[in-house]
Amino acid sequence: MAKHTAGRAPKKASAPAKRKPVWKEVEEREAKRVSNRLRERRKYKRRRLAVVYDVSGPRVRLGCAWFAVTVLALVAGRLAVGVLYSAVAAFAALQTALAWRKAGARPHRLAAGAGALAIGLAGAISTPFVGLAILGFVGAALFFAYSVAATTRRPVNPIDIAAFTIRCGLFSGFAAACVGITARHSLTGAVGLIVIVAAYEIGDYLVGSGASNPYEGPIAGAAAIVVVTFAITAIGLKPFVFPGSFALAALAAVACPAGQLAASFILPKVDAPASALRRIDSVLVLAPAWALAVARLV
Repeated sequence: MAKHTAGRAPKKASAPAKRKPVWKEVEEREAKRVSNRLRERRKYKRRRLAVVYDVSGPRVRLGCAWFAVTVLALVAGRLAVGVLYSAVAAFAALQTALAWRKAGARPHRLAAGAGALAIGLAGAISTPFVGLAILGFVGAALFFAYSVAATTRRPVNPIDIAAFTIRCGLFSGFAAACVGITARHSLTGAVGLIVIVAAYEIGDYLVGSGASNPYEGPIAGAAAIVVVTFAITAIGLKPFVFPGSFALAALAAVACPAGQLAASFILPKVDAPASALRRIDSVLVLAPAWALAVARLV
């Protein structure tokens, strides 16, 4: 046996693994990102309503920056909160109108943006002004629609133009107005709204962006709402007093994902680029219901 062992050639030491060039690593990383984006597009392609997670870019840092800006607005006062959400609603209306124009519709972009801004600011000033702003927006949309139809050579339906313009600006503007109404009724109610929505979005994004089904994200967001509600209720500021605080939590757990689905319905397709609308989509349904509930509880 010793002879057989002696006759064997000694094994060569394995050479250290050759490291890939930096440019190769960068190419592979970018290829993975592109494949992830294509996978996300295929996932949303056949759906008309979906909770969309945009994983490209520094989304977590942008979310933290948005929360910091809203906190500064709360410190600045009720009017600042309304102005902030109104500005975001205006950008959301502009982006939504642009997405619809790319899809073949002809909404009036400036009218949609100005209408959303006016409705949002009206909520920060006076509740009756919101109704007047909505009526004025509808009238302006009709005026611009018929003006475009009169100056365009090819035949267009002015009612379609007005309808798409209203669709682009009304919902985001009304949500911003309701945030301002909540801040006027109760600043603590507005603080709770922003904190609870932030908790939902964190849980929803962290879990839902990597989930294989559309339910895990909203469920995780609802769980985050419950945890934050316990903390807010312990402070004991109105309207967050037991059991009303948990009624508000249940409302948020249902309305936040409903708002995300509503944003998909407003857009021509679920993955249409409209980052400002996606920034406030969680309050599209929640903000009107929250304003009404806080007005009754305070």
